[in-house]
Amino acid sequence: MNNMNVIEKIKKSWWVILSFIIFFNGFGFIYIALRENNKNWLVEGIIYELPWFIYLLFYGIYGIPLHYLTPSHFILLLAILLMFVGIIRSIWVAVKLADVYDNEEKYAIQVTELKRPDSDDKNENTLASLGCCLCMIVIFIVFVIIVL
Repeated sequence: MNNMNVIEKIKKSWWVILSFIIFFNGFGFIYIALRENNKNWLVEGIIYELPWFIYLLFYGIYGIPLHYLTPSHFILLLAILLMFVGIIRSIWVAVKLADVYDNEEKYAIQVTELKRPDSDDKNENTLASLGCCLCMIVIFIVFVIIVL
């Protein structure tokens, strides 16, 4: 088993620190998403970072008057809430990634080929694929009609 030592785990989890920094809490997820090629984490990082950008935009427009509520107050509250969620999520992801790094052979992708033993006919598979594509096109057309 290829176990990582503590120093290697810390080196691979440095991005978690970014989730504790105001205005930068989403960049940790963006970094790990690009490193691990995970689009879901990229979207998650953008979601954590977006309220800070919107807050700065609204702050430039409205400022922070304390005598009445502005949209910047609500955006700031959302950004702080998402920051806490991001902190918890980043720690959780770092722990799971450490498990993956420790057990690479367990999580390695195995290439397998599935064949139906009773069918070697290529025409049958092509016909099934064509039927699936036609079904998807029909669903798409129905969706467009419903939206319009």
